[in-house]
Amino acid sequence: MNEQTKRTIESLKNNRFDAVYFETAAEAKEYLLKEIGDQSAAFGGSVTLDKIGIYDALKERGNEVYWHWYPEEGADRKKIMMKAMTTDVYLSGINGLTEDGTIINIDGTGNRLSGMLFGHDHLYLVAGINKISRNFQESMIRIKNVACPKNTQRLGIPTPCEKTDKCMNCNSPNRICNATLIMEKQHGGIPTTVVLIGENLGF
Repeated sequence: MNEQTKRTIESLKNNRFDAVYFETAAEAKEYLLKEIGDQSAAFGGSVTLDKIGIYDALKERGNEVYWHWYPEEGADRKKIMMKAMTTDVYLSGINGLTEDGTIINIDGTGNRLSGMLFGHDHLYLVAGINKISRNFQESMIRIKNVACPKNTQRLGIPTPCEKTDKCMNCNSPNRICNATLIMEKQHGGIPTTVVLIGENLGF
């Protein structure tokens, strides 16, 4: 674990979040499977969680799981997102994390941010160490100019950043950075565990 990661974990704990660290995604996956047990689980959009394979593992184990990225044939995407609001646990990635323990997520629809604030027994936020920045300003610059363009490119969404590979502060109807959630301290809505992984994962 490098010094920046150590500082970030200490800051998260000072901000009353639970924080755990694993060197590999495989170790983090085993931790999450053990922690979740037989509880129902839902996912917010996350390339990191997709790469880890935790959704498939929970599904194969028989957990009740909802993720709008993987709807069953004929399923209504919005209904899946609504059911995801009522599960025992919610899992999501992190767009940005600062050394002072501030967690930042930007969303287009708002379902992911809603899932982080209320309605679940526990929230797990999973991220590679590439998501850590020195401060809030650097984190926002990174999110807007790395995560957002790469996500529009991944989804094939026609926005200015999809073409220019950098934030244009656009007014596009297809814009995916419409709402920002800044978690400075553990709030009363959901006990939150940040799972940091010593790999570069997601955007």
